[in-house]
Amino acid sequence: MRRKGIGDAKGGAGWLTTFNDLVTLLMVFFVLLFTMSSIDTKALKQFQVSLMKGLGVLNKGEGSPIGVIESFSNKGMEKGSIRGQITMEGSESIADYMKDLESLKGVDVRFREKDLIISLDGSALFKSGMDKLDPEAFPVLKKLFKIINVASCPVRVEGHTDNVPIFTEKFESNWELSTGRAVNVVKHFIDEGNVAPQRLSAVGYGESKPLVPNDTPEHRARNRRVEIVLEKSEEG
Repeated sequence: MRRKGIGDAKGGAGWLTTFNDLVTLLMVFFVLLFTMSSIDTKALKQFQVSLMKGLGVLNKGEGSPIGVIESFSNKGMEKGSIRGQITMEGSESIADYMKDLESLKGVDVRFREKDLIISLDGSALFKSGMDKLDPEAFPVLKKLFKIINVASCPVRVEGHTDNVPIFTEKFESNWELSTGRAVNVVKHFIDEGNVAPQRLSAVGYGESKPLVPNDTPEHRARNRRVEIVLEKSEEG
């Protein structure tokens, strides 16, 4: 006569206890992996809910799909439109503030990895060979205040020149001119835009990082610029 096994004693479902323990351990293992990683807490919670739903821990309809939206992501953006789907976490869409900038002459916006770079024509900010901001540039810079204050990332101001040498009583090289311009833009952001100083940095690159070859007057004009870099790539 055949002896009764554990499965027979419980209607053939005794193996479910071991299976449920295994599933629970797997769930805990994956949650720990994600907890130790640098993933966003909100995304982790979404993952946990979705995983529990897939394992049948939640009732149907109680789970939510994983969806992580990164600030300044250029994925899914319409070609030729910088506004696209740029959003800021827990804030208004930064795209609303970009509309005015796009229409201004001498303003170019582009991405470098996750960083958002707003490039301003140097001639619109400074007179030739000077590092003092032209008052006519204040309206343009004022439009940047809102964008910078909405963003929660570090901001680097870069000064760039063309390759035409400069030697004046104040500036012995393009390095000093570009640095002076970057510093004065930073000061303006602090004094007039109420931007926190600890978020700002200034650097001068002189002629070392041209956008285009310095082979025509038009190209040299493009290389004379100040770039406002919103440093999303540096965030954890």
